[in-house]
Amino acid sequence: MNPLARLFQPFLDQRDRWFLWLPAFMAAGIGFYFALPFEPPPRLMVVTPMLALVTIGLWERYGLRPLLAALLTLALGFNAAQLETKMASTPMLNEKLPPTSMTGLLYRAEAMPKGSRLTIKHPWVRGIPKDERLRFIRVKVRTPFTELPETGARVNMWGPLWPPSDPVAPGGYNFRRNSFFKQLGSSGMSYGELRVRETKYPPRFFWDGFNLMFERARRALSLMAYKRLPPAQAPMTAALLSGSQSSIDRDVMHAMRLSGLSHLLSISGVHVSMIALLIYVPLRAILALFPFIALRWPIKKIAAISSIVGTSLYTILVGADAPTVRSALMTSIVMFAIIVDRKAMSLRLVALAALLIMLLDPSAAIGPSFQMSFAAVMAMVAAYEKRIDAALKQGLVFDLPVWVKGLWRHGRDIILTSLVATAATTPFTLYHFQVFSFYGVIANMIAIPLTTLWVMPCLLLTYIFAPLGLAGWFIDGAGWGVQAIIWIAEKVAAWPYAQFFAPPMPLWAFLFFVGGGLWLCLWRGRWRFWGAVPLVLAFIYPLTVTLPSVFIAPEGGVWAVRLADGHMAVFGKRKENFTTSQWRQRLLNPEMLYFTKRRLPALGEELSCKDSVCLFADKSFTARFVLKEASPERTEQACKEDGATALIAPFAVLLGCKAPIVIDKSALEKHGAHTITLTDQGPKIETVRAKRGERPWSVGWKMGEDNFR
Repeated sequence: MNPLARLFQPFLDQRDRWFLWLPAFMAAGIGFYFALPFEPPPRLMVVTPMLALVTIGLWERYGLRPLLAALLTLALGFNAAQLETKMASTPMLNEKLPPTSMTGLLYRAEAMPKGSRLTIKHPWVRGIPKDERLRFIRVKVRTPFTELPETGARVNMWGPLWPPSDPVAPGGYNFRRNSFFKQLGSSGMSYGELRVRETKYPPRFFWDGFNLMFERARRALSLMAYKRLPPAQAPMTAALLSGSQSSIDRDVMHAMRLSGLSHLLSISGVHVSMIALLIYVPLRAILALFPFIALRWPIKKIAAISSIVGTSLYTILVGADAPTVRSALMTSIVMFAIIVDRKAMSLRLVALAALLIMLLDPSAAIGPSFQMSFAAVMAMVAAYEKRIDAALKQGLVFDLPVWVKGLWRHGRDIILTSLVATAATTPFTLYHFQVFSFYGVIANMIAIPLTTLWVMPCLLLTYIFAPLGLAGWFIDGAGWGVQAIIWIAEKVAAWPYAQFFAPPMPLWAFLFFVGGGLWLCLWRGRWRFWGAVPLVLAFIYPLTVTLPSVFIAPEGGVWAVRLADGHMAVFGKRKENFTTSQWRQRLLNPEMLYFTKRRLPALGEELSCKDSVCLFADKSFTARFVLKEASPERTEQACKEDGATALIAPFAVLLGCKAPIVIDKSALEKHGAHTITLTDQGPKIETVRAKRGERPWSVGWKMGEDNFR
C-alpha cells in the first residue's frame, strides 16, 4: 500500500546491479577534487579509512549498505586524486626564460614535419636554482630525426624556454594541468646546433635503463619506416609503430579528424585489443594442432597468459601513454577472466576495470580518452547483453549459401557496433571538442576492419621479425594499409557537411547525458527507459548557451571579436595556430579574418582602427583595443575618451579610465585569458584562472608541505 515501496521496488529487485554504479561514484569523487578552487588539506586523506570502518560496522544494519558503499567509493576517488597530485609534484616554469644553455639526458626523440622534438630528463638549465630544477623539458630542434644522436646521450642546446600554457579560453584545454601530471616542467626550442656531451650516459636507476632500451627500439622501428616508405605513408606508419603522432602532416591530421578516424592514430583500445587477439587466437590454434599438448595442458589459459605478456610489452614499446596503459589493463583483465574461467566480457568486468584504472591513474578520469573508451565499451556490452539485436540474430529469411549468411552476420555486427559506439561517445565528443563527424560511422565501418585485418597483423609481424632483420616486407604491407586509410579519410572529409559544430556544452547538460546513459546501460527492465528523460532534456542545451563576442589571449596583443555576419576577426596573427583554432572551435567554426599591425582591420563601424587604437562595436557594447605600438600619450587619450564599455591593452594602464571594464597587462597576468559575453544583463567577463583556482599546477604555485592547506 505504500507508494514509496513501489517506487523503490525496482531498485531493490536489481541488487546484483548495484556494484556497476561504483565507478560512477569514484569518478564523481575524482571530478569533485579537480573542480575545487583550492587544494584540500592532507588531513582529508583519513576520510576514506574512517568511512571504511563505519561501513564495516554498519554494513548489516539499518539497510545502509548501498549508501555506505557509494560514500566510501566517492571518498576513495577523491583521496586517490589527492594522492596522485602529491606524488606527481614537480617544479614548473611560471614565466618565459630568455635563450639559455640546457644540458640533459636525451630521453625520447620524436620526428616532426620540420626537425625533431626531444624530451630531456633531469635537465640542467642555466638560471634555474637547484631546488627548482625541472624533471622533464620538451625542446624542438632543427636536427632531422634521422640524424639525432643515440637515445641516452647527454646533449646540450641553447634557446628559450616557455612555461606550460594555461587554457586560451575559460573551460578550454588545460595543457598546464596535463603537463603537471606528466612531470613536464617546460617546453622550448633550440636556436643552435644540437651538441653531444656524452655519447653514453649511465642511467641512474634500473627503470631509466629499461625505458631507454625500449626507446631505442621505438626509434629503430620509426627509422625503418622512414627509410622504406614514401613520405605520405611513413609518418602515420611510424606513429602506429612507436606511438608518436608529431610527424604526421597537418592536412592528413585534419582529414582524419573530419572523417572521425583520428582515434586510429592514438594507440588505445583498438590497437591493444587487436594485438592481444592476434597473439591469443593464432597461439591457441597452433597449440591445438598438437594432441600431446592440447590433451594435457590448458591451451586456452596458456594463450591468455601469453597475450597478457605480449600486450604489456607492446604497451611499453609504444610509449606507455595513459590511453595505452588503460587499454592494456582492461585487456589484461579480460584475459585474466579467461584464465580463471569467468565470462570474458561483462558489465561487471568493465566496472572492475574502470575502478582499477581510476585508482591507478585518477587524473585520466577527467580526460576524453578515458571517458570515450569506457562509454563505448559499456554501451556495446550493455547492447548485446540486452539483446537489442535479437530480431537480427534470426538470420536471413531467404535460403542463401552459408558464406553469404556469415558475411551478412559479420557486416550486421560491424554496423551495430559502430552505431552503438558512436551514440555512446557523441556526448563526450561534443563536451570536449564541440564537434561531431556526420560520416564517422561510415568511415569507421571501412577503416576499422582494414586496420584490424591488415595493418595490425603487419605491425605485429614487424615487431616479431625486426630483431632478425626481416621486417621490411611487413612494414611495406602496413604502409599500403595506411595509404588506404588516408585515402578513405580524405574522401570522407571532402563530403559536404562532414562535421557538425555545437556550442560549448555546460556542465549540467554533460551530467544529464552521463547520468541518462548510465541509467540506460546499467539497469534492466522497463525501469531503465527512464534514463531517456535526462538525455532528451540535455539536448536542449544549445538553446541556453550564449557565445562569447570577445576573446583576449594572455599576452594581450592577440585578440579576436565575433562579427555580426558570423565571421571571426583575429588581430595579432597571420594564420591559424593553437590559440585561434581553440577560439574558432568555440564559435562553431566561423570564417577567419586575420589582421596585424601592417594590415589593420577596416570593417566600417563594426571594427576599425585609427592611431594605434581599434574600436569594436556591437549594439550597446563598445570595446577599445590599444595596440602595442601606441604611445603613452595615445594610451592616456584612449583611456579618457568617452563611449567605450571596455578598454583592452597589452600593458599596464593608469587608474582613472572612464571605461567601466579595463583589461590590461596586470589583469591578464593575474587572471589569464579573458572572454566577454554579451547578455541581456550586460557584458559578462570570464577568466581562465577564476575558474581554475589555486592548485599545484597553477602559475605561481610553490610545491611544498606548507602549501597543501
